[in-house]
Amino acid sequence: MHRIPLLPFALATVVAAAAWWALAQPTPRLTTPDEIARVEVLRRSLPGVVLVQGIAQDPTTGNEGPVTGSGFFYSPSRIVTNYHVVSGLRDLRVTLNDGREFPAEIVALDRGIDVAILGVRGVVAPATLAWGSSQSLPPGLSVLVIGSPFGQRNLASTGMLAGIAPLSAASDNPEVGQEIGDVLYIDSRTEQGNSGGPVLDLQGRVIGLMDAVLAGASGIGGYGVAIPADLVRQSIQDLERFGVPQRGWLGASLVDLGDLDPLLLRGVGLVSSQGSMVDKIERGSPAANAGLRAAQRDARGRLVNLGDIILAINNKAVKNKAEVTQTIARFRPGDRVKLIVWREGRKIEITLTMIARR
Repeated sequence: MHRIPLLPFALATVVAAAAWWALAQPTPRLTTPDEIARVEVLRRSLPGVVLVQGIAQDPTTGNEGPVTGSGFFYSPSRIVTNYHVVSGLRDLRVTLNDGREFPAEIVALDRGIDVAILGVRGVVAPATLAWGSSQSLPPGLSVLVIGSPFGQRNLASTGMLAGIAPLSAASDNPEVGQEIGDVLYIDSRTEQGNSGGPVLDLQGRVIGLMDAVLAGASGIGGYGVAIPADLVRQSIQDLERFGVPQRGWLGASLVDLGDLDPLLLRGVGLVSSQGSMVDKIERGSPAANAGLRAAQRDARGRLVNLGDIILAINNKAVKNKAEVTQTIARFRPGDRVKLIVWREGRKIEITLTMIARR
């Protein structure tokens, strides 16, 4: 009598049963409108987000190591990311969502708001992300953040817009992000590698650019910080058309009154600690053209005579140099700006005319 081997038969039966069981299970269902929206936004957006990588030298030790960040295609051949992500990097490259890697080059930089534009050769963007507006965004708005935390490519997190407000502290790098003003606070942490990633609303529109440097400067744990999309978009338009930002600039270094000797301030009749002193002035700058006066120092750099002290801009009081810089940056070339300054014991009015940056 011919016998059927039992082991192969049993195995076949188990496999068939397992396949039937898997087919019989219901596929995961999206049960809420938010779930449906998030899945669809990620399906459309992930192909347009990239991992940015390069090699940087540690300024303290001199050792070289990898640096990672994020970015996204806003046009078929252009990527936006953060200035601090790519500045000083060599061997710059981007990795697409499907794992393909391409060399990249820096096209333009805007350190004042921590933005950089990259160009990529040999590939057309698999997807480009659409811009939304960062004006009048309500707290509580649901958002999606895409980035590459710690080099893990294109991970998404959910959150909400906690609010829009100025940074509570300046960036540790005095040359990066000083002209931003208000930022978006997101209840989703900004980890290393998230910088340059998009913040999306549930329609898939970019409303902000994540920034880990600004998050660190905010002093508010557990919250991410993003540069508003309108500011980023205007920067890109300026960089592509003029090669440099077209925001207003003073052309002077400033010192907060709290960093000055109170005796010097009382000596010129000023008792308030709010305002900012003009320390040095660049030739040909709006400050120089308007006749602002710089401080005088001796050969050792010690302050001898105070410079003009800026108290208000267009009749709005300013507390410190950060407010002066951020307020001036809102203007454009050709705009006329009224300053109230303290000089030689009295208030005087000076008019600045904004000019294009060099």
